Amino acid sequence: MQLFKCSILFVLLISNSYSMNMFSDMECIQGNYDAVVEHKAAPFGLSKNILAISKSDCSITINHSKFKFMKDSWTIDVCREPVHIKKDEGGVEVLKREAGCKAGSSEYCKELVKIEKLLQDDGLIFATGEKENISSDHGKVYCTYLLTKKYLRNGLVFNRGREYVGTLFPSKIKVNAVIDNNSNKEERPPMEQTIEDGPADF
Repeated sequence: MQLFKCSILFVLLISNSYSMNMFSDMECIQGNYDAVVEHKAAPFGLSKNILAISKSDCSITINHSKFKFMKDSWTIDVCREPVHIKKDEGGVEVLKREAGCKAGSSEYCKELVKIEKLLQDDGLIFATGEKENISSDHGKVYCTYLLTKKYLRNGLVFNRGREYVGTLFPSKIKVNAVIDNNSNKEERPPMEQTIEDGPADF
């Protein structure tokens, strides 16, 4: 009986630690999945906001509908140069990434901000499951968010034949901190600092 209890405890601990492991870069990049996230829309909750994501290899299709008649659709191929967004409004409009975005200065920048906002507000906030698990809707939306951010915002074009490790998630680097006290410079030993890859102008 004691052995049986220990076995159950061991299985629970293993499954819990496994579920908390973050999916790898390659699981995200090579993954094929579909995810649909719905939630009631303001002001009265009579209609739904629906975010649908479909990923096949490098191609990601994002569809969003609000109030049944407001619909947006984008196709993003994270392995294709030049960096661009295909926006579908009856006809396909191609928006290419330019040198930089300053306060939504171009149509590309406006669509980039819109896609990021929808993935966050209608996807990451309302998706079910754990973001670490790529089999859950939350994990699928999070994978999509990471890929689109690296491709659209950072301009990183993925290569189908390459192995990626530590590309999608924030990395730790060593930084030398220098303190200036009236021309007395004191150098501190290197410390690890996590660099968060949040929204920024590029």
